Amino acid sequence: MFILPVIDDDETQNRYWNASLDGRAIHSFLLWVEPHSTAWARRAAAAAGAGAPDTTEPCDPLTRALAGLTGVPDIAVDPAEVSSALLPLPDGPRRAVLHGVPEHGDRLRLAPAGAPDRAAVGDAVRVLDDVGLRYVVDLAVGAVLLGDAARAAVPADLCDVAQLLPGGTDTLSLAEALLREGAASWMGHWLRTEEAVGVRGGSLSRTDRAWLTGVFADSLAFQLYDRLAARRPEDTPEPVARRRRELLDGLRAQRAVLPGRVGETVGMGIVAELIGTTYPCWNRRQFAVKSPFDYIREIRPLTDAEKAEHLARWAAPSAVR
Repeated sequence: MFILPVIDDDETQNRYWNASLDGRAIHSFLLWVEPHSTAWARRAAAAAGAGAPDTTEPCDPLTRALAGLTGVPDIAVDPAEVSSALLPLPDGPRRAVLHGVPEHGDRLRLAPAGAPDRAAVGDAVRVLDDVGLRYVVDLAVGAVLLGDAARAAVPADLCDVAQLLPGGTDTLSLAEALLREGAASWMGHWLRTEEAVGVRGGSLSRTDRAWLTGVFADSLAFQLYDRLAARRPEDTPEPVARRRRELLDGLRAQRAVLPGRVGETVGMGIVAELIGTTYPCWNRRQFAVKSPFDYIREIRPLTDAEKAEHLARWAAPSAVR
């Protein structure tokens, strides 16, 4: 079953709730998800052995990314060298921009990207910052890998790593691509957390994972263009308006099947709530005002009694609509 029956399809108020729902997502990530991601990084670093980053301190996204990358066969990355690949941004977490350099055999060394490429990624981050979506990459992208060689060598589902193609892309398109990579990392973190606490018996199929990630990424990408359009409602630039329409049309086409498919795929859990509070073709607020996860400090599967209570509360006449 989905997180709850959809009872409010009014999407006209969603813009007013952006800041509140962004804050909820950040709080949920830090409270429920990040502890499990830190534990995963420490296990990954211990398994990788020599060359793994120090995970004794709380792990930021870059440390988690390096812990994962050091365990990838045929990839070489020197945590000490990464310091010269950091984005030249005055605030926010550390984020390295790297590209693949072929070495002997099939081995690929991840080396600092050139200054122009780092500057382009920095400009994309600023676009996300300007519309309030930078938190997506700040919390879940520590390393940005450029080029086809790195894309081929590194697993696409490795959390905290974004894979982009350098050059030839305008800043807004690069910002969307980076946001989508951040969304994929978020979904990976949240699915891994649910699996760690026993919500499911195992990992999702590649098809289900790709579908969930696509819905989440499209929803965040729509927010990017919708927030840009809201700044200039009378003269929205045509590329922004066109891309916004494309994304909204694609998302609206899934409205009829979305609740049922999410329910069949991940059930009543935090991943379903993440989709519910992000998908733009209903009132996103409804999935936050009576969340079954309020006051739960450590994520765990809901009991059957809690699920029943949640559905009963939502069916009551006092339910917020």
